[in-house]
Amino acid sequence: MRPTRACGTQLLAATLLALSATPLAIQAGAAQTAYVLDQSTSRVTFKGRAFLRTITGWSGELVGRISIRGGDLGSLRGDVRFPVASLETDPSMRPRELAEVFGADRSPDIIFAVDSVTQRNPIGECLVHGHLTMNGTTRVVTFVGRTRTKGDRVITEGTTRVDLRQWHIHPPRRLGMRMSPDITLSFRGEFRRGRGHQTAL
Repeated sequence: MRPTRACGTQLLAATLLALSATPLAIQAGAAQTAYVLDQSTSRVTFKGRAFLRTITGWSGELVGRISIRGGDLGSLRGDVRFPVASLETDPSMRPRELAEVFGADRSPDIIFAVDSVTQRNPIGECLVHGHLTMNGTTRVVTFVGRTRTKGDRVITEGTTRVDLRQWHIHPPRRLGMRMSPDITLSFRGEFRRGRGHQTAL
């Protein structure tokens, strides 16, 4: 018995639907691997200006975790945080002063949550998009940098400029001059793959 035209159309539609669903099924079945931040090789810094003097701050007390699906760096998600109390500066600022400036009573930790990563070229240059929380306020931020794999590690770094006033932060006075609210934020995060942290989505 010959199939009718209607049956043939239905068969073709079903075939096309199955083919279009195949990539989604492969993506859904991709393994997700978790990585934990290596504090000894990770760091965050900021730089601002007060007249002709550069104000530098940093913290090496970062903690964080990311995950990557199917080895695709563009699927990177996770967050990194560090305590306001861990910040050090040059020229030196008192811990109480730093706590007041960055609103440690409202947000004891400064947190960057990664929403997406856009790869710009095959050598790892990328845009890291996410939300930065300071002083009880969260704003969208994009870092320009590099993300790459090296053995069982993922290394990501980036830089951006922000206006502290968007987080309701009033820059302190240094050497008799008020620090500019426009600062440069930079980070380097090195993450090591954890054992037993690979699962199928």
